[in-house]
Amino acid sequence: MTQRLQIFMALGLVALIAACMGPAVDPGPDPAKVVIQVKRNLSHEQVRRAMTNQGPFPGAWVRLDNFLGPFWEISAQQRQQDGSWQRLSAAPGQPELPDGYEIEAQKVFLAPPGAQELRFRLEAFVNRSWQERVGDPYVYRQGPDGEVYREYQPRWRSQSAVIYILDLQRERKVDLKAGQEVVLKPFN
Repeated sequence: MTQRLQIFMALGLVALIAACMGPAVDPGPDPAKVVIQVKRNLSHEQVRRAMTNQGPFPGAWVRLDNFLGPFWEISAQQRQQDGSWQRLSAAPGQPELPDGYEIEAQKVFLAPPGAQELRFRLEAFVNRSWQERVGDPYVYRQGPDGEVYREYQPRWRSQSAVIYILDLQRERKVDLKAGQEVVLKPFN
């Protein structure tokens, strides 16, 4: 799979996720700021174990096996009156979350004032791609003398997957005031 195709697939996945997330909660004219601070790390063993469990199966003929990441994502949702969850929008102008095995960052979300229940999610994942052999790797040809020759010509199929290493969720009840900034550390 070419790099251009992988980029288009990633952009398509992002667009699909954005479409499925639905609209964000309207924070109102004077929203409260919910600051989520995170300090976590991943071990190489956690990443290896996740890729072994969710990637090509052991024993499969695989080549060009690689991955990008780990990448981190922090999200927040508010419980609605009907029991469903609706996402909170992130405050504008925040820096991107760092990539790698460690994260020490914060993300600010805008929430309407009042008593409410919030759910926070911390995810770490890698983008993995590989090629696996499909079918019989040999091609049989009959020569002009009538003898059958066997040539090794394997066919490869490109695969890719988002592999989640960490997926934590925490819920908190808060009473927010207009313009207030609340700092939470739900994942420490």
